[in-house]
Amino acid sequence: MKTAALPKADDAERGLTAALTAAGQVAKMQNDYRYLTPSVAADGGTLDTATSQSTLRNLIPYFAPSVHQADLGPRYLLAGDKDVAAGVGTPMGFSSGFEWVAQVPYLVNDSTITVTWLAMETRTGAGERPVVLAWARADYDQVRKAFVNIQTGATATGEALRQEVKAP
Repeated sequence: MKTAALPKADDAERGLTAALTAAGQVAKMQNDYRYLTPSVAADGGTLDTATSQSTLRNLIPYFAPSVHQADLGPRYLLAGDKDVAAGVGTPMGFSSGFEWVAQVPYLVNDSTITVTWLAMETRTGAGERPVVLAWARADYDQVRKAFVNIQTGATATGEALRQEVKAP
């Protein structure tokens, strides 16, 4: 490999900063979907697209046009959250039981940076470590300044607790 082909340290650092910033914003918006859980549960697992449109609109600029909008919906909702009363609004202290967290990328290529998000359990017993319930991974294209190639999944524990979300 020729050293000329390697990314310059400054370029790699700038790309990493841009990817991490965008990943943090995407995690924040995915966390906003958690507040839809009671209404999704009340509708038998169906996501009211009107309710989720503002979050979806905010997510779109972070992804390449080739990414299907359906992939930008809630990546994971916890079934236990369905017991939170819908309608009046979710109290500010609402703990949905999990939170999406962007991980620091470990691989920086010349044009892409692989970013992983983990849905980490937030309700643990004394002395217990948080469990990963779901994950998502995408490549941040440094040229397009957008995420591409999304993959998502749930762990065995997360799958057992998952609330299935269906589009209307």
